[in-house]
Amino acid sequence: MKKDFDFLIVDGTYLTYRSYYAMLYSKAKLTNSKGEPTAAVAGFLNTLISLQTRFNFKYIVFAFDAHAKTFRHEIFTDYKANRKKAPEEFYFQLTLIQKILESLNFKVIIENGFEADDVIAKIVKEYADNEKLIFSADQDLNQLINNKTSILKKVKQEYVVINNDNFREFYDFNPNQVIDFKAIVGDPSDNFKGVEGIGPKTCAKMLEEFGNVENIYENLDKFSEKISQKLLEFKEIVFKNKYLATLRDAFTLPQIPLEELDFQNFKITEKANEFLEDYELKNVKNKLIKLILN
Repeated sequence: MKKDFDFLIVDGTYLTYRSYYAMLYSKAKLTNSKGEPTAAVAGFLNTLISLQTRFNFKYIVFAFDAHAKTFRHEIFTDYKANRKKAPEEFYFQLTLIQKILESLNFKVIIENGFEADDVIAKIVKEYADNEKLIFSADQDLNQLINNKTSILKKVKQEYVVINNDNFREFYDFNPNQVIDFKAIVGDPSDNFKGVEGIGPKTCAKMLEEFGNVENIYENLDKFSEKISQKLLEFKEIVFKNKYLATLRDAFTLPQIPLEELDFQNFKITEKANEFLEDYELKNVKNKLIKLILN
């Protein structure tokens, strides 16, 4: 499945979590001689090397969550409140990954008040004409899929590109209905409560016929009394869910010329070499050198 894509947008927060927990479950306890954890760092960089080797991207950018709470927390105080906080060694490596990426001349974008998903939505809007591939397993990003934007996921050790053409092979609704589906069904990972008694299959049928939440509520008389009553009972929650699930792109990011995102800018700078040596990432360093030479 090798293809030259214009643009790779990496959900850096997702990839850090994925790398950290993959190594944790494999019991691969990697540290340097000072005892500082490096497993997630190695996993993150190895994935980056694998992606570039396989897909040959021209441009690349990394988006991360801000440390501060977002506008979603201000509106919904229990937003993601059910998630267990990662241990300190995760955050140590998260910060280190960001520093290493910047030292390798990659662009790392973090915007206070917004999540990595929102930053990615903004990047998609800013570079609308480029063929973009988003690397993430976050279902919310599926709403960004269009003729120029696809999602790259890893499923059972295989890379899968999900786009406009094959989206319905994986889901029972369209990309532009992602937020409507989540609004009605809910999402435990974000602590969103859905409409009781309406599951994924029923919701998908409703969206197939009426398109979105607004039209569903304009046609309550088309449903059974039981379904209509449940929709009315949960109406406030449904519209709040949709508002929160909608990715934001109406904020300002520093203007980044496309040439600054060119993969050709990638190099092992003196600072990058210092990081790789201090954290004893010799194998990763050798792979990065090979990537440059190729």
